Amino acid sequence: MLLALGGTVVAVEPASAAGPCSVNLTRGTPGGFVVKMSCSKPTAFIDGYGSTTGDANREGLLLRQFQNNGGPLCSGDLSRGAPGGFEVKLSCAQPTSFVSAYGTTLTDAAREARLLKEIAPGRHCTHDLVRAVSGGYQVKGSCSKPTVFFSGVGSTVTQAAENARLSSGVG
Repeated sequence: MLLALGGTVVAVEPASAAGPCSVNLTRGTPGGFVVKMSCSKPTAFIDGYGSTTGDANREGLLLRQFQNNGGPLCSGDLSRGAPGGFEVKLSCAQPTSFVSAYGTTLTDAAREARLLKEIAPGRHCTHDLVRAVSGGYQVKGSCSKPTVFFSGVGSTVTQAAENARLSSGVG
């Protein structure tokens, strides 16, 4: 296929599609479920977390989509309870980084972890703290290279986490 750009003709190669993913296992985890899947072309093993098996599967597939769009390969590592909700941890490769994020539900925490990684794929951004404050919750976070600190408040943990991510100035 040829594409004309400002009078210049450029050959364009078709985009290569990613290979399929298959669910290998679902199991319970604090706050919901983890769906373990394997994908091909390129090979990847991804764990998605969510309040339901459908949410967990979708979050895993969205991590795969992020990888296919040029981001690092990321997978969920664990979930646990946190003040007002849950925490999800992701680990990512090339470059290696770890992301923690909070949400009122496990699905919200998984989404926030993915979105924190998506705003700065080459940086280490994470939520560091969630705590109850008057009227709701506060989430604090940080990013490296260069180091920035950010925080947000909201009536729910999810709202505080979203506001913290949006206040980071990263992206």
